[in-house]
Amino acid sequence: MVAENEWELFRVFTMQYLLAFFLLLNLSVGHAAGVTPVEMDEGEDLLVPEKLQLTTSLDMTVLSKLSHENGVPILLMFASEDCYYCKRLETEVLGPMRLAGIDPQRVILRKVMMDKYDTLRDFSGRERNAENFGIDRGVEVVPTLQLTDATGRELVSKIVGYQTPGLYDDYLEKAIEASQALLKRK
Repeated sequence: MVAENEWELFRVFTMQYLLAFFLLLNLSVGHAAGVTPVEMDEGEDLLVPEKLQLTTSLDMTVLSKLSHENGVPILLMFASEDCYYCKRLETEVLGPMRLAGIDPQRVILRKVMMDKYDTLRDFSGRERNAENFGIDRGVEVVPTLQLTDATGRELVSKIVGYQTPGLYDDYLEKAIEASQALLKRK
């Protein structure tokens, strides 16, 4: 019985240590990029600070050209205007990554607003609205991240949803690295 209690205490301590480590790591990345933490309540309408906002793309052929020229994958964030978790993802992870210089050095990072009905040009040059573009790409909920090559072919599985910044950063980094490796093998 004593051994079980000691093991449980060790497990709880380890989880608390890891949580603190990932929290500090996430804060240090944001601090290095000049980003201050944003207090957010789910009930509030979160505004993404201007310096953290991703560029919204309406022309995938332009992204295709940039991807081809730089030899890097395209990372599309599918979002909607009223999506609280989309705004958190942009504020806590993707915006700081962009400020740290990831775009266009390692990935072309852009946002597609699914609830905007502006005309969008897809990877094959066809004009359509962003919602249909996302649906045709298999996006069912937002936020969804998709890493593609210059032709729009998905390189790794989509990353759907957002909750825990520290763990998400690591998962996204691994997906970017895998996408880069796939492009180099072409």
